[in-house]
Amino acid sequence: MNTAEMKETVLEFLKEFEDPDPTKLETMVSDNFVYQVIANMPGFSEPIKGKEGMKEFAGTLKAMLPSGPNFRFGPIIAEGDHAAVQCESNTTAANGKKYNNRYHFYFRFEGDKIAEVKEYCDTNHAREVFAS
Repeated sequence: MNTAEMKETVLEFLKEFEDPDPTKLETMVSDNFVYQVIANMPGFSEPIKGKEGMKEFAGTLKAMLPSGPNFRFGPIIAEGDHAAVQCESNTTAANGKKYNNRYHFYFRFEGDKIAEVKEYCDTNHAREVFAS
């Protein structure tokens, strides 16, 4: 997979968060896939593992953000088997609270599949919206 294809896949993956289709997301990730929010926050910092974990995450995401995150994408870079993108969400959570977070996503590929995602975001804002 060349860098242009990796960038396209990264954006396709994150755009799928708007109305998550577990089956589609499952096809985009490797068998040993790991997704982790880099945080020390109960309920958010446990890694999501494998295709089954990705399918479960899709349901959780839809329940938390029924209208999707409404991402606005910033810079995206790719080199070797790595890619990264900055973006910002602007939506309303299922609990009625405004959710406007900023993110940096790191991706590692194995061939044409996403093997790893690390999500960096404002965890205090996430805590205020989802855990208070």
